[in-house]
Amino acid sequence: MKILFVSHSSVIGAHQQKLSILAEKYKYEITLVTPPYWIEGGVKTPPYTGGEGITYISGKTWFPKKMVHIYLNAGEIIKKTNPDIVYIEEEPFDFACWQFISAAKKAEKKAAFFTWENISRGHNVVYTYFNRACISKADAAVAGNIEAKNILLASGFKKAIVVMPQYGVDMGEFIKKKERKAGEPFNIAFMGRLVPEKGVDLLLRAAPGMDNIMVNIAGTGPMEAALRKTADELKISGRVKFCGHVGREAVPEFLSGMDCLVLPSITTAGWKEQFGRVIIEAFAAGVAVIGSSSGEIPSVIGGAGLIFKEGSADELCLRIKEVISDAKLYKNLQEKGLQRVKENFTNEILAQRLDELFRALVKRGE
Repeated sequence: MKILFVSHSSVIGAHQQKLSILAEKYKYEITLVTPPYWIEGGVKTPPYTGGEGITYISGKTWFPKKMVHIYLNAGEIIKKTNPDIVYIEEEPFDFACWQFISAAKKAEKKAAFFTWENISRGHNVVYTYFNRACISKADAAVAGNIEAKNILLASGFKKAIVVMPQYGVDMGEFIKKKERKAGEPFNIAFMGRLVPEKGVDLLLRAAPGMDNIMVNIAGTGPMEAALRKTADELKISGRVKFCGHVGREAVPEFLSGMDCLVLPSITTAGWKEQFGRVIIEAFAAGVAVIGSSSGEIPSVIGGAGLIFKEGSADELCLRIKEVISDAKLYKNLQEKGLQRVKENFTNEILAQRLDELFRALVKRGE
């Protein structure tokens, strides 16, 4: 079976593992279409083209805006590759999604798209048209979270919807967690953008209520100066370490030295946590996880970590104290986290679920 993947974020090699698994284990002919580059972490990134079992096509692409791309040869690509299914990892309101779904249906091919969108919001006239057209024409969808699925259902989407993240983890990348020695500080980590909605200030405000801890903040962003000031005002600067940006390849080593990961996200009028990839990375590293009640966080944690009410520094402090003081609880969270990521969030699991979806689509069309 031939699958045409369209995905701007798959310019990154780590995002292609599930495609190689589909090719090697499930014997698909995989062609990946990406733009000639994408801006990742502020850097112009060309496509990685070394994935096993993947054929690469760099689409002829126009960028009318920095993060908006339009393919000039979508129909040509489908005609050339003649796939059984076109799978577009772009939002249904996106121009590229509309282009490839329209071209796929014109060529009488099955088509599916991916969506993270977990807030019902109004779009301009053009995006509204694309969204309605893609939802009307697609044969299936993959939703990155439960609320995205519910939004699709509310919009009238009546085809198959699979709920799973866009990318999983590679367990082989993660190393054994370093054991904390007696007397050493309990290392608490935050990983992500330093922006208001990530709630990092809550973690700092929870810290004065705890002894012998170190808060390790991995990330950059416009809130960094304000967070440093908050740490000074709370007189905890000596217990807060700003680690800067930690690249994807350095995440396993960084997490191996941590004891607990906190994701204290806060829902705003225009945003709430869509998934929280750092959660499953912490699970894979054997690190205990505490997350807020924002968006998809409770569903991703799924009983393998602790939840606190978003916005409450006091409740966050209590959850961290539980993890520090209860060795049995900590061990239990480690084991449950490892089990949860292995059963739900590896690239092998995602490839298996895509295989099931693709085979069901083809069978339905026979």
